[in-house]
Amino acid sequence: MTYRGNRGFTLLELLISLTILSLVTVLIFGAFRMGIRAWEKGERNIDGRQRERIVLDLIKRQLSSIPVDVVKGDKALVLKGDGKSLEFVSDIHLVPGNTFGLAHVSYRVEKDEENGEILSFSEKNVVMMSKDADMDDSDDLFVELLRGSGMVFEYLKNVTDEDTLQWQETWDPESDSGFPVAVRMTLMRDDNVPIYVIARIAADVG
Repeated sequence: MTYRGNRGFTLLELLISLTILSLVTVLIFGAFRMGIRAWEKGERNIDGRQRERIVLDLIKRQLSSIPVDVVKGDKALVLKGDGKSLEFVSDIHLVPGNTFGLAHVSYRVEKDEENGEILSFSEKNVVMMSKDADMDDSDDLFVELLRGSGMVFEYLKNVTDEDTLQWQETWDPESDSGFPVAVRMTLMRDDNVPIYVIARIAADVG
């Protein structure tokens, strides 16, 4: 009679056990890494959405605080814009420390290196502008605010002859008197879900 009660593992059984343990460990750590990446992506998305809301709300506040009849030298500083740029004077400053007087604000939208678009802005105090200042801000320093797949400005005009309101792509002081009734900002996210923000112009006199 042969006694086999204390027989140990063979080398083959040990190798098979280690292989199974390694596979289980790899699967567990792979799932753990996927969970971490999903969590980090969710955090980035939340931060991005919060930044979008804050920036768009600040732009809306600036537009809603446009004063009437701002003159520098012999020129009136009025709202001017198209689909990719916007310039106006506001009571509200975005630059920290620049809290006195009126702010001459310029926004512009430009292409980035990945075929998306960048919304940036420049701000200077009206008091510091020269007397013959116009709306040319080509030498100003622009600061990036948002990135997305697209950003468009539109302007609501009161057509007095027809007693109707209509959106248009540009606002030119030489052909459009006064101010638009409102400015609409459309931000296209990377997921192609647009955000619409409409700022009513309190200084509407057009």
